[in-house]
Amino acid sequence: MPGPGRSRRIDGYLRSRMMELARPETRAIVEPLAAWSARRIRLDGRPFSFDGHEFLRPIYDDTAAHICLSKAAQIGGTTWAILRSIHSCIVGLNVMYFFPTRTDVLDFSRSRVSPLLAENPFLAKMMADTDTVGLKRIGDAHLYLRGMQSTVGMKSVPADLIVFDELDEAEPQAKAMAKERLGHSDYKRILELSNPSLPDYGIDEGYQKSDQRHWTVRCPGCGAWTALDREFPTKLGQEVKIILPRADGSFYRACPKCEGELDMAVGDWVADFPGRPIHGYRISQLLSSKVDPGEILEEYRTTRYPDRFYNLKIGIPWADLERRLDSASVLSLCTDRVMLEAAADATAMGVDTGSQLHAVVLQPDRADQTIKRLIHVRVCHSFEELDELMERFSVERCVIDGLPETHATRAFAKRHAGRVYLNFFNENQRGSAAWSIQERIVQINRTEALDASRAAIRDKLVRLPRRDRLVEQFAQQMAADAKVLDENEDTGAKRYRYIKIGTNHFSLAFTYAWIAADRVYAGGHPIVGGTSEWDWLNCKLQY
Repeated sequence: MPGPGRSRRIDGYLRSRMMELARPETRAIVEPLAAWSARRIRLDGRPFSFDGHEFLRPIYDDTAAHICLSKAAQIGGTTWAILRSIHSCIVGLNVMYFFPTRTDVLDFSRSRVSPLLAENPFLAKMMADTDTVGLKRIGDAHLYLRGMQSTVGMKSVPADLIVFDELDEAEPQAKAMAKERLGHSDYKRILELSNPSLPDYGIDEGYQKSDQRHWTVRCPGCGAWTALDREFPTKLGQEVKIILPRADGSFYRACPKCEGELDMAVGDWVADFPGRPIHGYRISQLLSSKVDPGEILEEYRTTRYPDRFYNLKIGIPWADLERRLDSASVLSLCTDRVMLEAAADATAMGVDTGSQLHAVVLQPDRADQTIKRLIHVRVCHSFEELDELMERFSVERCVIDGLPETHATRAFAKRHAGRVYLNFFNENQRGSAAWSIQERIVQINRTEALDASRAAIRDKLVRLPRRDRLVEQFAQQMAADAKVLDENEDTGAKRYRYIKIGTNHFSLAFTYAWIAADRVYAGGHPIVGGTSEWDWLNCKLQY
């Protein structure tokens, strides 16, 4: 039994807690988020409502420790995250809301958060003297708005709830660092939301680990249950059975079994893997009554950018072999030949630098000079090991990453003058690689270089040795660079770039080896030292 002093302290705490709960501004503590939002919040001059977005109500009231929202554009996901953050602050929890960049934070704070607070007087009254673009004090708690590019911003304060918005636009390692802010909290909640981009990357990586919920509706005609995002074709050109025309020319969402019209307001979230601790939701514009299904169908039939369509309209990740290789496609190039340990004829080598040195050695196939054989892959731990590979494999041209080990790589290039070149990607370089004999460097456009090395795999211009653990690692890393479409918000101009979605050392090493092989085996035959007099002279001096 507790002593009298301890009992009085407990009673005093309970009385103060009951008084706090009785205050109007803290009623949110005992009121679910959906009901609180509908009762108290105004958006764009109107009372908050779930009309047309009924599928969002269960998400609002989901109190799981980790929620992952893979969403299409303009379906209300960010509004949910904002209201959940403010609601948590009212309860007394500190919230850190992350966006990919500082610019995103500024736009979000000014265009979404500040107007919401101003439009709801009861929230404005709870605002304390701290109210800046990156910090809002609401009651006794704080809402921090941070960009994930800055490590300082991610380390500065502890938090109880972390929100990752537009997760696919942020660097993957930034997420792990930001999660450390929960270290001293007893509450520890994580919300992730984003338009998906690539399979197993960003928001889809989290969704794949979740219980994978789909909004499922029952056909009033035949009684069949349907999740529209599952039924929509995943490849362009396939028949769409869930969007059909009416007699008047309009379109409706249809049951794929009986073609009856579906009511998207009456449904439930059904999990593929019940019991998993992460609650994952996949939200498509197909679910929203605010979106005309005829417009979705028209864009599906006419789009020039399938990745944008599937990411922003259907809310699912998308990639084909032109955007991202898969390890199975790489491994399909394996032969029954064993990996070589030496070569007498000229070879080309690529090396990616870092804490380890990943090397890939290529040589043309004797029967077909257009085919390159990957004869050796190696993880080296020192430049001395690379020196050994240079001699054992008669390396005629080696391209090595110029960063971050600039001093060490320059020393390596000097030891093998005329045969080793430091690569520096140059986004302004177009077409063929630019070789500087005197400086021992090569410059090439990164996107074009990775395009060429991916095309070599897709077009089956490479043969791999017999499958083993190291070859499987090579194949996995070849799938870790993916091509995404960027759009300039100001001009609307679109361009592709590659992003890293996993460990990609062998992917880059192969790309460097392909650059070297293109130089060494022009026309299918080795060129001694390259084509210039400088190269030829360096080679003659060396030998």
